[in-house]
Amino acid sequence: MLEPRPITPEDTPGVHALIQRIFDDYDYVLDVENEDPHLKEPGPYFRAGGGQFWVIEHAGEIIATCAVFLREDAGELKSLYVDHRRRRQGLARMLTRKVIEHVRATGRRCVMLWSDTRFVEAHKLYESLGFTRGGQREIHATNDFAEYRYDLPLG
Repeated sequence: MLEPRPITPEDTPGVHALIQRIFDDYDYVLDVENEDPHLKEPGPYFRAGGGQFWVIEHAGEIIATCAVFLREDAGELKSLYVDHRRRRQGLARMLTRKVIEHVRATGRRCVMLWSDTRFVEAHKLYESLGFTRGGQREIHATNDFAEYRYDLPLG
């Protein structure tokens, strides 16, 4: 059984490689220096505020990732990525539930996230778990794209 575990520094190059493989489908560039600095040292970055960054590894390869960043009133799901060959096996659902459990344990009342408007399969997952789509924003940085906001109230 594949289980998430907290990221170690040695995992970071594998995380970057996984994300870039997924970004290739959208002609995006992973720009850790300017656009995604939280991925430089993801473990310390997320843990500093009480969050966490998890990976799922198989045969020495990072095949899935997910993180939670704690805000004052909510937890934000970040960096949910699953290798193409490992999709539809429940990994994204397991990781999303891990984030929900983490946020609930901190006493926060909501999980929120931003998801690229083209990540249609991810949207189906979030909605199946009770998230509702809210606003939309445009991002103009290394990559230009639009994102939907999703929220899950915790009660």
